Amino acid sequence: MAYGRKAREVSIDDYCVVDILCHHLNTLAMKNSAVIPTSFIAVLIRYLDERSLVAPELRQTLGALAEQPHIANLRFSELLAEVYEISPVPAFGVQLGRMVQPRDFGLVGYLLTACSTLGQALTRYGRFQTLVLTDLSTQVEVSSGVISHRWDLQDADTPIACEFGVALFITLYQSLIGKSIPPVKVGLPFSEPEDKALYEALLGCPVVFNTSCLMVDIPSNLMWMTISSSDPYLRKIFDRQAEALLLTREHSRFSRDKAPPGDQEDFLEQLQQQLLMAMKDGDTQASRLASEMGYSLRTFYRKLADEGYSYRSILAGLRRRLAKKYLADPSLSYSDIAMLLGYSEQSAFIRAFKDWMGVTPGEFRRNLRGD
Repeated sequence: MAYGRKAREVSIDDYCVVDILCHHLNTLAMKNSAVIPTSFIAVLIRYLDERSLVAPELRQTLGALAEQPHIANLRFSELLAEVYEISPVPAFGVQLGRMVQPRDFGLVGYLLTACSTLGQALTRYGRFQTLVLTDLSTQVEVSSGVISHRWDLQDADTPIACEFGVALFITLYQSLIGKSIPPVKVGLPFSEPEDKALYEALLGCPVVFNTSCLMVDIPSNLMWMTISSSDPYLRKIFDRQAEALLLTREHSRFSRDKAPPGDQEDFLEQLQQQLLMAMKDGDTQASRLASEMGYSLRTFYRKLADEGYSYRSILAGLRRRLAKKYLADPSLSYSDIAMLLGYSEQSAFIRAFKDWMGVTPGEFRRNLRGD
């Protein structure tokens, strides 16, 4: 696979490893309700806007939910139903899914657009898919020039949610390659509707109903198609940030297993996720984080103080953990690590690391090699 220090072009055999990765990641999934990024709420707002649907109460609800980092998948399914009630069009989930853009996938979407080929992008999608939906379980198989994708929506398997799920995936891969090449076949796990022809027209391929799970088969030769927005430098950055976010989510999940959930835990988890994005942009000022999270700076500081934390300690702790992880990767230079941690200068990172660990990054890395 293309995760090593000397990345090579992904092959179909590499892509099949996604199935193994998916199985491993799903054993780490949240024990409570599955969640998705609230960036998907933008799709619902976009749909309301393009159809000039007023729906003031629903828009107010969507706006409030969009302030949070994630939303329960079951709640999102309910929102799909609410929008459908306002605009009850046939194959609604498919039509809504066709409006999805890579940026709606959050950090994972930005990572995929920086990849070189579709195969490379979908391999990373498999690696980080639990950042998109925490209980997502995908099986990938290759046979006779076709790559088959199979998955379930355990918390929200309504017909609309299933339609949206397959259309979302199809729109994603078509957006990445910049071509509307249809799948070979799509499967939906509900009874065949009277307007089956509409589904096939919208998706551009045969559609099978009453399947055991969601199905999308795509031509295997698409894996070598290039992505015009490819940027190896940004891909490396987004790779590291996605790995860090995955690690942070697993750490937060472990903490929740040991203590009852509460608003303060949600606040701290949201803060860590926002910090990762802020590091990517190189702006980790408390005022920016408070604004992104919907708090005044005073309230932001008070919530931290109530739990005995300071913003500086939270930021330093996260940077220290990530710095040790990044230094274990010899392909990353000190300037790369400084940038990943949100420092404007390499020297600032070196000084901070020595304060944390009592040794310079170079001495720490040499010690790792010795071990």
